[in-house]
Amino acid sequence: MKITKFEHACLILDNGTSRLLIDPGSFTKLPENLKGISCIVVTEEHVDHFDLENIEKVLSQSPDAQVLSTEVVAGQLKEAGYACEAVSGEKQKNVGGFSITFKEVDHAVSYGKSPCRVLTLKVDDFLYYPSDSYIPTEAKVQVLALPTCGPWHKISESVDFANKITSEQILVTHNGLYNDTGNKVANSFTSSNITDKDREYIFLAVGETRDFSR
Repeated sequence: MKITKFEHACLILDNGTSRLLIDPGSFTKLPENLKGISCIVVTEEHVDHFDLENIEKVLSQSPDAQVLSTEVVAGQLKEAGYACEAVSGEKQKNVGGFSITFKEVDHAVSYGKSPCRVLTLKVDDFLYYPSDSYIPTEAKVQVLALPTCGPWHKISESVDFANKITSEQILVTHNGLYNDTGNKVANSFTSSNITDKDREYIFLAVGETRDFSR
């Protein structure tokens, strides 16, 4: 499996036959080649995760891509004329060779309350992507996609969250609000406080791809 990291919270997973796109929000500049995407997952309604123009770009090249999201996002897409399956509760979907397990949870608290519902997702036993939440998974995964900034984010809470999850690697995501200095500080503090020192802490530059099968 390959992962390509784009701005902020956007990832593309490639299993060799198809691609899964996660959270192409408004902070993300998508690549020119958007063919072969079998599924688009939008985990929440906020603009850093959901951008209609980016969804339209993907569907112009991958018109058969299935779109999965929350009820709020699905409603907005349907108003714009695009099909989107709303996911609620807990659900497992098989799309393009990816087995995706969803769980609908509250967004992490922002100034006293949760602003919306979000979807966490586990892709095969490979990736756990919590969206804007600190909801752990009990399943062992190869890669944890770890949010490292945001108005709801606190580094100490992120570290505690990461330490609850069993994974071989930690991949930095949701980091688009930092400049280079901010990323260095957050990564240094976070990585130094991970209790399992055998876990690999990975920071990918925008557009960089990592082949996790090697």
